[in-house]
Amino acid sequence: MHLLTKIEDLFQVTGRGLIVAPGPLRSEEPGGADIPVELRRPDGSVLHARVSLQHFFQSPPPPPHIAAQWGCMLSGVTKDEVPIGTEIWRPDGT
Repeated sequence: MHLLTKIEDLFQVTGRGLIVAPGPLRSEEPGGADIPVELRRPDGSVLHARVSLQHFFQSPPPPPHIAAQWGCMLSGVTKDEVPIGTEIWRPDGT
């Protein structure tokens, strides 16, 4: 397992899932959709969910010195189940 990101902010998109910030760096992750992940919450409990790493368009684009990140959308959990500080872990090889 390897750490994708530690959640600093999130918001619910009706009918789509939870958008998580920050997303993982595009240079460090291959992206993909419907990836099984483990959510390690600050209280030590663990949830299982699915994540989609997508390119979200940004206007205007970020300055060149800012590293590009994936848009990160969780499904299978609600906002109330995922507190700030939760870590998203991806199994190796997925």
